[in-house]
Amino acid sequence: MTRCSATASLLEAFSDGELPPEKVVEVERHVVDCPTCGARVGFSRALRFSTRRAVGSAAHPAEAFRNRLARALEAERERSAYTEPPPRRIQSPKILPWRAILPLAAAAAAMVAWGAWRSTSLTPPHYEAKQAGSSWDTVLGSAASVDQLIDQLVEYHAEARAPEITEPSMVSMLEPEVGLPVRVPKLQDYGALWQGGSVVPMRHSSRAASLRYMLGDHRITIYVYDSSQFPLRARLEPRVVGNVPVYVGTRRGYSIAATEHRGVGYALASDLPDPESAELVAATVTH
Repeated sequence: MTRCSATASLLEAFSDGELPPEKVVEVERHVVDCPTCGARVGFSRALRFSTRRAVGSAAHPAEAFRNRLARALEAERERSAYTEPPPRRIQSPKILPWRAILPLAAAAAAMVAWGAWRSTSLTPPHYEAKQAGSSWDTVLGSAASVDQLIDQLVEYHAEARAPEITEPSMVSMLEPEVGLPVRVPKLQDYGALWQGGSVVPMRHSSRAASLRYMLGDHRITIYVYDSSQFPLRARLEPRVVGNVPVYVGTRRGYSIAATEHRGVGYALASDLPDPESAELVAATVTH
């Protein structure tokens, strides 16, 4: 209980991704072993996810935005067919930070979660984790389901499908489907060359952005996703690169490295050694 008392004051900042790197690994190890603290973190993340679902279901893209998107898609098709200059960049819609939304929604969060479930017929994942005795794996998904998720990312990387877009300026077009800000990580300092981007389906009807690079003869795929839905860190080994907490592992001969920043997760799949993969994925949040 002494250790729980010392950790309790850090759980909110941990859930929001605001802890300093040296504290993240400490809290991560504690919640893995402590069902009570694990349940608190899981319930907090499930509550934010439910609030996001409710807000998102009530928001409809403006007609002007849909028109701009249609024009951009048409311009991209014409550019590919006639090798014309790329269309101008579409301004990405601004997404309100959770730190601004949650204070206003705190009193009504439980009702919002219930209303979202009733209106969309989608039960907030692991909402019942609020019950005492829930384990960390129960809150964030079983070890088997996280393993399946990692295998899915490796499979997408191995398939090497042609990207949907090839212009870096068009990456913001992936945001409506992913539901998160998507930008092109600046990996030029490492010799990585941009190839293109796509959207790939994930579990729970969610999607992730898939960004392709080449580093010499090595192909690299970086995935951008909602870290609360895809807890890769639960099945990967924690490390720290510079001041960035990262998580690494190996599947089917490929290296997997992941990190997250303010609710946005970044995972990298490649045939590079683990230390190089860890350094590259850390660069996605520092460059």
